[in-house]
Amino acid sequence: MPLKRTPPSTPQQTTESDKYQSSAPATDTENEGSKVNSRPRPRKRQHDDELTVFMTQMKKSIETLTRQQDILHESMKNIEKQNNDIISSMDFISKQYEDVKDKLAKLDTDRKNNLIVIRNLEQKVENLERAQKQASIEIKNIPVIKKEAKEHLIQLVKKVGESVDCCVEENQIRDVFRLKTAKEYNRPVIVDFTTVTLKEKFLESFKKYNKSSDNRLNTSDLKIEGQRRPVFVSEMLTQSARKLYFHTRQFSKDHGYKYCWTAHGKVFLRKEEGAPTCRIDNEADLGKLLHPQDK
Repeated sequence: MPLKRTPPSTPQQTTESDKYQSSAPATDTENEGSKVNSRPRPRKRQHDDELTVFMTQMKKSIETLTRQQDILHESMKNIEKQNNDIISSMDFISKQYEDVKDKLAKLDTDRKNNLIVIRNLEQKVENLERAQKQASIEIKNIPVIKKEAKEHLIQLVKKVGESVDCCVEENQIRDVFRLKTAKEYNRPVIVDFTTVTLKEKFLESFKKYNKSSDNRLNTSDLKIEGQRRPVFVSEMLTQSARKLYFHTRQFSKDHGYKYCWTAHGKVFLRKEEGAPTCRIDNEADLGKLLHPQDK
């Protein structure tokens, strides 16, 4: 009996078998294996997407930060420039201030020096005026007569001299005139003698007469018509000395100084009989009498 053998499977058959197998429904085990192998793939794609979004956002943030830094850097440059301008301005102002300060200091020094020069010049003028008036006197409270001439004034001076026992010759009078004042009816008579000696003698005789006589010298003694008025004789003072004498007399009244007088164009004060004599050269000397510690 002949034997029947099964022929070996060919590759085609194997392929077909595989085809059938692959087309056959997968078992649960196969499905679980395929699920395990396929899970990481979608997570990787999601991670890539998130990374891409993150990188995009970071890039935008970095770009924004870079722009802000550029703006800030530009602002800092502007601020630095402004600070440099301010420093330059402050340096300029400081220099200007120092220049002005130096100029003010120089002006102050010049002012002080000028004040010294002015005081010296004023003192020189005062000395010249005092020397010019050293032989002159004032006769006050003599009424003005109508059509008064220089000859009338000369005779008036001679009458005053005779009244106080001091004979004056016409040739001993260098000049005589009325001083211009606001009061036209009673302007002082200025007499300029030829010598200082005669002037001093005339004043001394006038003082002696008033001390020895019951009535001080007045217009009745000089045979002048009208109301009886006291006559005053004093040495001729410069304008500044006249002003100082006025303030000194007021000071003596206010502070109990008994004696106030002038001699040789200067002003003197004395508190009482026997007290030391104070020469007043300016108004500051009056303040020193009130505050001796400031001397």
